[in-house]
Amino acid sequence: MYYFYFHVLAKLSFGLLARKKLRNSAFIVSKSRHILYGFVLFLMTVSLTGCGRIIIYSARPLVDDISKSFMQQQDVDLAEQGTPTFLLFLDGLIAHSPKDKTLLLSGAKAYSSYTSAFVGDNYPERNKILAEKAREYAFRAFSLHNREFAKAKEKPHSEFLTYLPSFGDRDVPYLFSAAACWAGWIQANSESWDAIADLPKVQSLFERALELDESFYYGASHTFMGILLTIRSPSLGGRPEEARKHFERALELGDGRFLPTYVLYAKHYAKLVYEEKLFYDLLDRVLDSPVDEVPELILVNSLAQRQAGDLVDDARKEEYFK
Repeated sequence: MYYFYFHVLAKLSFGLLARKKLRNSAFIVSKSRHILYGFVLFLMTVSLTGCGRIIIYSARPLVDDISKSFMQQQDVDLAEQGTPTFLLFLDGLIAHSPKDKTLLLSGAKAYSSYTSAFVGDNYPERNKILAEKAREYAFRAFSLHNREFAKAKEKPHSEFLTYLPSFGDRDVPYLFSAAACWAGWIQANSESWDAIADLPKVQSLFERALELDESFYYGASHTFMGILLTIRSPSLGGRPEEARKHFERALELGDGRFLPTYVLYAKHYAKLVYEEKLFYDLLDRVLDSPVDEVPELILVNSLAQRQAGDLVDDARKEEYFK
């Protein structure tokens, strides 16, 4: 579930897309929710017995399978309504095994994905709660994986930088998750200057991730860097032309299959610098692309198409480029 992380920082400048509820989806999810909720209750029961550890170990493949199934879902509304029960399921597993870094990483990705895609600015107080949970899980996972992060995260930025060399290749998934969930927490608390003050640390983590593996998850860190360099005006440290290079590199690494990069490039760069042709070319590419070319990207690409359509409609309605 790295997929929705790209939406997190984007929420600093634009809201969630509108959604409708489907009765059939609600019926299916309601039935699935009862089944999974029953499993959660069962899990809580066996956790009090000697079988608990065996159940937790056996549940890991189930977590992976549910995550994969979720990402292959083309019905966005079905995915939205079914996710909360899965989050409770993960909470139960983590409560039983609080030092299981694999479960913590799964929890961080799930909470961040759900929050950024389906909660966001529409529910600010709920957004804060869920973003805090995602960040907590991500920090705990990374701290267990590399103890240096546990020491670094509370340090001032100048001292924080001295810890970056201690993060190596094997840390990239945990490092990226921590940076993305931290960005989501900042977005949820964007009225707080204390939260905003953490942005340099987040940017430093993404820069370190690029040094270690720029290709990680379709050029994820390049996409985040592109957003970070455009959410501020040039007078406050924004560097749009450098951001363009990051977006272009992310598209190259993603081989055109990861559609959110096109949407974010159009929103954060092309619209910012009034490049009308680039703006519409990028979004038309998204709208004309099949969403099911890569199974694990079906849901995120479906969401990207919705966002692309909204951006095109809004730009034309507002006559933005006139």
